[in-house]
Amino acid sequence: MVACDEQSPAQGGEKEEPNEPPSDCRIIVYNGRRVLDEITDKVKEPFYEYNTLISKTGYYLKPVHKVYKKLPDGRTRIYEYYGRYWWRKEGKRWIYAGHVKPRKIRVDPPDHPLDGLSIIIEGEDIILDCRDFERFREYFKGLKFERYY
Repeated sequence: MVACDEQSPAQGGEKEEPNEPPSDCRIIVYNGRRVLDEITDKVKEPFYEYNTLISKTGYYLKPVHKVYKKLPDGRTRIYEYYGRYWWRKEGKRWIYAGHVKPRKIRVDPPDHPLDGLSIIIEGEDIILDCRDFERFREYFKGLKFERYY
């Protein structure tokens, strides 16, 4: 497992355990990854602009946090968490600073339409908690989905 994806500024190979969706109720959305990628692509530009604006503070804001977990069968499972993830620079390393905007930063961050969503990626499909599915259901209109066991 690696705490950050290849696009993250975090260095140092820190490890972390992914959080499984909290309930026993899960939904698989077939081809749901495409939808989330399209939304994320639209969010990236405002985040890039915001990071340019706050660059002298020593902080960086990511819209998606990824955790990779190696499974016993050799496959890698990817967990994605959407929201606002703050990182701060310490020397040459980037350290996770939390979800709350640091006091040092005066400018509010951009909105994130997927804030609070947690998913597991299975190829082009996504698995999410039933409560998250209900919250973000509008994005998955027209896609096939079913209960995941």
